[in-house]
Amino acid sequence: MGAPLHSAAERRDPQRMVARTVAEYRRGEHLSLSVLHRARGRCIGRVGLRGLDWRWRKVESLAYWIDPGSWNRGYATEASWFLCAAAFHDLGMRRIGSQALEENRASLAVLRRLGFVEEGRERESVCLRGKCMDMVLWGLLTDELPSARAMAPVWNRSD
Repeated sequence: MGAPLHSAAERRDPQRMVARTVAEYRRGEHLSLSVLHRARGRCIGRVGLRGLDWRWRKVESLAYWIDPGSWNRGYATEASWFLCAAAFHDLGMRRIGSQALEENRASLAVLRRLGFVEEGRERESVCLRGKCMDMVLWGLLTDELPSARAMAPVWNRSD
């Protein structure tokens, strides 16, 4: 989610991750939610709003992570849409930012489906496995989020 999803300590002790998430929420800084698969009855990922700016009514970053076994089914798009809708309609935010590595085509596709607009890039800002890559910067305003009706085809799955 823009950084390692969990620290090594949190991976060993998930209650630490939950405690951190709750503390960040109580401070009004971040909002992270689990993505649950109803039919399987288990958590398949997380979505979050990082850097809530209550004064200017904006969110620094939408972030999402889905278990690789559940990729390419629209779960990141669906969960992120609901979180963005809540940010705009329930929290009163007016802008949500996000970022994705230029080579992460799946993440870029999620942002495009949600109506995010490419706003710029940080050139060679992330180096992984000996390769430096650009981070693409995105933004979404209240009236740019597609309607639930427009998103329905993405959500209609057999599972």
